[in-house]
Amino acid sequence: MITIDLLNNHPEAISELAKIWLEVLGSTWMPHVSTTEIEGWLNEWLNDDVLPLALIALDGDKPVGMCSLQINDGIRPDLLPWLGDLCVVPAYQNRGIGKQLIRAATERVHSMGFENLYLFVFEESLINYYHKQGWRKIGEDQYERHPVIVMEFK
Repeated sequence: MITIDLLNNHPEAISELAKIWLEVLGSTWMPHVSTTEIEGWLNEWLNDDVLPLALIALDGDKPVGMCSLQINDGIRPDLLPWLGDLCVVPAYQNRGIGKQLIRAATERVHSMGFENLYLFVFEESLINYYHKQGWRKIGEDQYERHPVIVMEFK
């Protein structure tokens, strides 16, 4: 059974989550980022009531996915907060874990008093995935010299 919890409650998972992040996201979009740098970010996200923070998906004790909630995710400082770093171990993909993480993230920001949540995607093909969950495209921008699509959840 998959459970979603705050990374703050599982700091021992940081090393494994850094590897997952690098495999799923970093290898394609940010290959210059090291595991040590990712671990540094994750340590900064050990919060439960302030941003930034991270949510993790666990299969028993095994971390199998994560996402972060950020004040800013590198673009559009006029919008906040941001959902970022959504990644799930390839062997666990297509099981609804990403949706569980997104749902937990939207509930968390709502409980913190935010009305909207933002994200960006690198691939046009992901728009439909998020659209089915209630997100809408609100614009385009660039992140690390890559074109991105900005989306909003109200």
